[in-house]
Amino acid sequence: MHRINFRQKRRGSPRLPWKRGPAAWQVAIRADEILEQLACCPRRFLSLRKAAHLLGISPSPLSDWIRREYLKRDGPRLQIRKDELVRFVEWLNQRAKPYGPDGYLERLYRKRMSPPYRFDKLSSAQFVWPKGRKALTPKELSEIIGCHPSLIVKAIRQGWVHGRRATPCRWEISRAAWTIRL
Repeated sequence: MHRINFRQKRRGSPRLPWKRGPAAWQVAIRADEILEQLACCPRRFLSLRKAAHLLGISPSPLSDWIRREYLKRDGPRLQIRKDELVRFVEWLNQRAKPYGPDGYLERLYRKRMSPPYRFDKLSSAQFVWPKGRKALTPKELSEIIGCHPSLIVKAIRQGWVHGRRATPCRWEISRAAWTIRL
C-alpha cells in the first residue's frame, strides 16, 4: 500500500487568472469600455463566444475561468448572466496584475527544472563536416544538424558562432569557426 505524503508542495498550474496568462490583464485594461458595452447590451444572458468577443479575448481563457469557477454559467443552455460578467470584470479591474515576460517564461517551462539553453540544439549537434568543404552556409549546416537556418543566423548575430559574410545577404561558417565554438 502506498503512503501519500501531504507535506509535499503541490506543483500545478497557478490558480489566479492573472497568473495564468495575459488575458486577465487585457480585460482589466479595457474594463471601462467593456462595462459600457455590457450596459448597452439588451440581452440578459451571453453565450461563451459572445462573452469572449465582448471581453476581447479568445473563448479558451474564458472557459478556463469557468472551469476554475471564477465565472458561473447559470443561464439557459449554459450561458453566462450579464450580471455575473459585470461582477467578474469589476473583480479583474480591482485585482488583476500585469503579466510580464517572467511569468510567461515560467508558464512555458513550468514542467522543466530550468529553462532551456538558447542554442541547445546547436551545442548538442554531432555530425561529420562534409569532405572538401571549407565553409557552409546556414542552410547547408541546418540540413546537416536538423534545425532551422534562422537558428544559426541568430547564433551568428549574437556571437555564439563566428560567421563571415560571403555576400551582403549570405552568411558563411568555416569549419575552423565551428570547431572553436565547441
